[in-house]
Amino acid sequence: MATGAAGVRAGRRVVEVRRPGKALFGEGGATKEDLAEYHARIAPLMLPHLRDRPVALERFPDGIDAQGFFVKHPSVPDWVRTVETSGGRMMVCQDAAALVWCADRAAITVHAWQSREPNLGFPDRMVIDLDPAGDGAEAFAACKAAARDVREVLDDLGLAAYVMTTGSRGLHVRSPLRPEVDDQGVRRLAEAVADRVAARRPDELTTEVRKVARGNRLFVDYLRNGREQLAVAPYSVRARPGASVAAPLTWEELDGLESGGAFTIGLEREECPFAGMGRHARSPRRALERLG
Repeated sequence: MATGAAGVRAGRRVVEVRRPGKALFGEGGATKEDLAEYHARIAPLMLPHLRDRPVALERFPDGIDAQGFFVKHPSVPDWVRTVETSGGRMMVCQDAAALVWCADRAAITVHAWQSREPNLGFPDRMVIDLDPAGDGAEAFAACKAAARDVREVLDDLGLAAYVMTTGSRGLHVRSPLRPEVDDQGVRRLAEAVADRVAARRPDELTTEVRKVARGNRLFVDYLRNGREQLAVAPYSVRARPGASVAAPLTWEELDGLESGGAFTIGLEREECPFAGMGRHARSPRRALERLG
């Protein structure tokens, strides 16, 4: 039944979820209440990657079988915090209740900035998005190989590397940074990293933005970096059948993984593989100097 409302406890607040039985992921798939309960459960792992960051929501009020849309400036309850950006006020997710409110709005995917208050515009992480040309085991194997290439290039530049699934076909490699270079400087750094990775195997990897020019090559995407750019948040659910999740991994876990959509909202973890990432933040200024 998709009518009525349910209260979902999120920390010290109970958040109302309207039409809790509404299927968001196709007939027989996970419901709005399932999404809300997942957000409440995963919040201790997800919130450290979201706090103080402007977020945009990808909403699917009629479920993933209908057209969704992005919302960058939602109208929020007075207990949900917002921050001022050059494009207007944006939401931030400071607690589990805010995440459950997102689920009530049928916001399936949460996308976040690479910088956070009080250093908006000075990223504390860089994202390299690895987008394979196709689906299947062979395409994902190429994605895993490219992730290891990114890790080696980052290591050469004195930067740390963390890997996560996107909940879709590919992988993200994320590098924690000291917030000492502005977003355009980090974009230049990300582009240089992507160029070095693609140059290793130009017949298999590319930084070509135009899809028609990529052919069957894997796209090493640096475009998640730059002014007010967004990337899917760790542990966010994707608008795909099965309710797959963008899941942080250890590099050892990556070895046995067969799909970027291997994890779903059934995911349960005691500890995040990205825990303590900030302690490994390195200097983007020094990395740019090494490139120069």
